[in-house]
Amino acid sequence: MIFKILFTSIVLSPFYTFGQDYNVGEQTIIYTDSLRNRMIKTEIWYPTNETDSTFERKTDLPFVLSPTIRNAKITNQVFPLVVLSHGTGGNRFGLAWLAIALVKQGYIVISPDHWGNTFDNKIPEYFVRYWERPMDISFLLTHFLNDKPFSQQIDTSRIGMVGFSFGGYTSLALAGADLNCDLLKTISKTEQGKKEFSIPELGDLRKLVDKIPCENIHNTFKDNRIKAFVALAPALGLGFDNMGQTKYLTAPILIIGAENNRIAPIKSNAENYNKLIPHSLFIKLEGKIGHYVFINEGDESLKKEARTYYKDDKAINRKTIHRNVEKEIITFFQNTMNKYAYRITYKTISYTKKRRIICYI
Repeated sequence: MIFKILFTSIVLSPFYTFGQDYNVGEQTIIYTDSLRNRMIKTEIWYPTNETDSTFERKTDLPFVLSPTIRNAKITNQVFPLVVLSHGTGGNRFGLAWLAIALVKQGYIVISPDHWGNTFDNKIPEYFVRYWERPMDISFLLTHFLNDKPFSQQIDTSRIGMVGFSFGGYTSLALAGADLNCDLLKTISKTEQGKKEFSIPELGDLRKLVDKIPCENIHNTFKDNRIKAFVALAPALGLGFDNMGQTKYLTAPILIIGAENNRIAPIKSNAENYNKLIPHSLFIKLEGKIGHYVFINEGDESLKKEARTYYKDDKAINRKTIHRNVEKEIITFFQNTMNKYAYRITYKTISYTKKRRIICYI
């Protein structure tokens, strides 16, 4: 085993260079999965050459985001596609900071609301119906890839996936990870289960977990149309304890965990997934970086009203974390979805206060 250690403030893949900054168009579209009686409300961000400031707007939500151009015409080129999946109790805008960064570098991005598991539509049982989420994504992909005008602008050989928290599990499930439902129910009765299934959005979910009909749930949700997967602070790691559950994962995987994560603790989640996926690329954000650092930066009013989600430790700059993470994700996609690029070297990365340590194995 050979180790090579580099010390620097920021190191990007040697094969990646940032391209032009596109302007960002934005639209909302609604699909309905009639078989499951689920509305899939979806936000679309995409490259545009339009610059008319009369259509430029900031989000209606109290986030610190770059402005977009509503209903702008998409640039007449073919682009890779990235699908986002929000965390439990979030919504399709939760990773808007990342969507905008991806679009500026030449990606189309789509992000659905997961019905019953959003901040404005909380249906308790849907907070544990983990199988609905990957099915949402596959349904959305099928319809979006056939929906003009976007269908004509997508390179279907280059589709990526990014999920946060519950969405991080969703990303790994679509890569082929098989959650052990019975194991999840068993561990939910332990102290660790109590800790991880008590969430700020809805409280203690363990009684709902115990009611999951394991025998009626599909074992796999793998979607071969997606070529590369990212999981940010993934949850539901308690449902995984052996490599047999990850044996069908063949696509490139990037897992990013936060050391001070008290919602989906890194040891039983991000690090557990990384241990069970031999080829995964793992990045550990060290220090007082918590679970919700991966969602949008809130404005001052939101930091006061929703401190749990938007107020970080005084030593943490969420904007800086976002810039570092988006660079890593863009690098990962460029190296795994670009047929003309070299494949990325899998590595373990740690951010410390003074330096970034990269260990190539």
